[in-house]
Amino acid sequence: MEKTLEKLAATLPELPPHLRRAARRILDHPHEVAVLSMRTLAAKAQVNPPTMLRLVRRIGFADYETFRGLFRNAVAGGRFRDKAASLQEMHNRAGKAGVVGGMVDAANENIARSFPESDAEALAKAAQLLRKAPQIHVIGAGALHWMGMYLQYLSRAVLPQLRVPRANFNSLTEALVGVDKADVVLATSVAPYSVQVLKAAELARARGARIVAITDSRGSPLAEHSEVLLIAGTDSPQFYPSMVGIVALLETLIALVISKGDPAMLTRIAEIDRLRRTEGGYIDFRPRRLSYHLPK
Repeated sequence: MEKTLEKLAATLPELPPHLRRAARRILDHPHEVAVLSMRTLAAKAQVNPPTMLRLVRRIGFADYETFRGLFRNAVAGGRFRDKAASLQEMHNRAGKAGVVGGMVDAANENIARSFPESDAEALAKAAQLLRKAPQIHVIGAGALHWMGMYLQYLSRAVLPQLRVPRANFNSLTEALVGVDKADVVLATSVAPYSVQVLKAAELARARGARIVAITDSRGSPLAEHSEVLLIAGTDSPQFYPSMVGIVALLETLIALVISKGDPAMLTRIAEIDRLRRTEGGYIDFRPRRLSYHLPK
């Protein structure tokens, strides 16, 4: 990525004004190439999308996706140390505002990407499988294990049959030893992909369980085990993959489950809410409106 930026900077003086404007945007905000679409980046540079394509061809790339792939590998696809170093380079170029802006842009882009990639039909099918399953096993490693815990908390009144294997199992395959063909396994993994999750998904599929996968690419090794595939945007200037798109998908799944729920589900929701309030679990704080009187 750095060599490409150096080449772009060297080309800058000979570029016509519209290409120079696009080049300056990339030089000032290189992380945006990794996390934004060509159309969005062009809008930020105040040029039209074909200008971005002409620019990358000018410096030797056949198409924009090849150019973007170089930045995605450097910013989002490298090893953790490389990603952290890239984040420091971003700060050196654009300061704290550049880092904050990069994170905001990445979060928005990840949410936007997660829903076109995971269309309404796939989300609806996944929600139906979850709703009808006698047992739901949610598997993930690292941060994705805790995304599963968040889902379990959200679904306590909605999907009481949902379980997240305890972190103290020797392996996730051990945690799924009792899975059968009536069960649903919600498997989550993003690059770099967890071997434990892949082995557990393979075991569950071999036993006939229905697999709903949340991952970051249709080329993910988790995709081949899935009956329903949901793709989340996870690109980030930060050194770990972003969880924003995954959280958005999980919350949408629960919303879809609730939208088709039966009266018993509503009763459970009301009962949990009542218990929490009875036990003083909440403080209903409503700030008083302050009235101001101008001096006469």
